[in-house]
Amino acid sequence: MAFKLLVIALASAALVSAQGPVQCEDMRVRRSAHSLTDSDWQNVQRVLSQLHRDGQFGRFARTHDAVFDNVHGHSAFFPFHRRFVLEFENLCRQIDPTFTVPYWDTTRDYRTPESSPILSDWALGGNGEGPDQCLQSGIQGNWTLGFPNWHCLRRRFSGGDGTILPWVPAELMSSFIQKDDRLSDFREHIEFSIHGATHIGLGGDAGTRHAPNDFFFYMHHANIDRLWWQWQNNPGRLFQYNGPGSNGEAQLSDVIPEDRAVSFGNQAVGSVMILGFNGMCYYYDSAPVPPSRYPGESSNESGRMKLTPKRHVPVSLSGSSNVANHGLEIERIHMALDEQAGLKEFFPKVAQLEPSRMGIVPHRPGARSNKCGGGSEYRKPSAKHALVYPARMAQNWVKMHGFVPERVEKVYRDACRLIDLLNNSTYVSPY
Repeated sequence: MAFKLLVIALASAALVSAQGPVQCEDMRVRRSAHSLTDSDWQNVQRVLSQLHRDGQFGRFARTHDAVFDNVHGHSAFFPFHRRFVLEFENLCRQIDPTFTVPYWDTTRDYRTPESSPILSDWALGGNGEGPDQCLQSGIQGNWTLGFPNWHCLRRRFSGGDGTILPWVPAELMSSFIQKDDRLSDFREHIEFSIHGATHIGLGGDAGTRHAPNDFFFYMHHANIDRLWWQWQNNPGRLFQYNGPGSNGEAQLSDVIPEDRAVSFGNQAVGSVMILGFNGMCYYYDSAPVPPSRYPGESSNESGRMKLTPKRHVPVSLSGSSNVANHGLEIERIHMALDEQAGLKEFFPKVAQLEPSRMGIVPHRPGARSNKCGGGSEYRKPSAKHALVYPARMAQNWVKMHGFVPERVEKVYRDACRLIDLLNNSTYVSPY
């Protein structure tokens, strides 16, 4: 099967190179994991169990480990994971042609992640048990894996006592999407926040270089890909690719990092930039649909823009998968911050919108002190609707990725400033 996939990858890359952009004939939708039924999860388990018996999880974990240092902290972060998740999804579709990787929008569970339905026994399962923290529940319960050595699939929640330290709110993702006009800035902000927080939160295999052992990895990176597509669907960003590349400044002609175990056929970054073309035959149920024709690289085009229900607010301004509340988020931010400098700093695209005339009743909580980075205050916001500070990124995670600690700390402190700004205004999160 692996040889067959390699041949398909090589043939696809050659076709793209020879004919230019190839539009997908059949598109599939990646759904929110929160919308999956018990039957859906049972089907996911059936497909994954077959891959496990075939030894495929080890192949993907080995590849991720091999390219790790060329992907994380580099511009290839987004295109590699887009292509990597797609390769896994295509493998699953050989077992079930209707299979798609569901995405897990972890901002929906960020306050108390361990309570997420996605971590229920009938879905991903919960914390590991016993001295080795072996996962004994969920669709991968009691699995034994062979990479990097024979071991049980492990989970070790970050908070201790079966809890997970808070992740990041949707409003922070919305801010990154709006204010980061360079991909290099957006990539760094995503890596230093939602990407790392979720990996660290689950711990065990998910907190290592061989994280693809845990199916969580694919659901998480499908969501990261969704956020990238959201970011791309703002003017002038569809083909933007900059920052540290394989040989100096990143170029669309750069080859996506690969390994012999999972090869993409020397595929160029530029070929995976647009959903709906060149084998990227999927879209997300909460993001702009792909364009009907291939856009020019120098154009300001974006996907066919959805507007939020009952409100003329572009879907691509928010990081949440809860499309029904995008309009509320944007309008409440506009009303709460109004002419404050923080509106233009953190939500510049909201600042450009016409003031809301929806007449939302404001709620003004009492002032909160800035205790960003502490311990017990994680779970004790001083008002019912206050946003919760995320946990600080673990130092071993920073070291494993070769991140600059000062840069990570700045992103964290800026996130806390944003949360303080919203908490000390009339803003009430709709999520």
